[in-house]
Amino acid sequence: MALKKVGLNDVTSLIRSRRRELGLTQKQLGDLLGIDQRTVSSLEKNPGSISVHRLFAVLGALQVGLYASNDPRDEGNLSRITVDQLFRNAKIV
Repeated sequence: MALKKVGLNDVTSLIRSRRRELGLTQKQLGDLLGIDQRTVSSLEKNPGSISVHRLFAVLGALQVGLYASNDPRDEGNLSRITVDQLFRNAKIV
């Protein structure tokens, strides 16, 4: 999957479109995450209520890496980083 710049408002479409790309139903994604279909539907409609932990879990299940920066120069220097690496190295302040 190619690197895409995604804003917070785009998370809904990212989750839904990537789930569909992988050929997963909401129920199947829920089963992977240990949550029910209704919760997956809610996440696709309103990701603003998602916890950081759950966001990483959802993105990991969808095989999507996450990189955050305010510096546009970082985009060109981005190497392939897995969600697991990011989560391990994340600092919560």
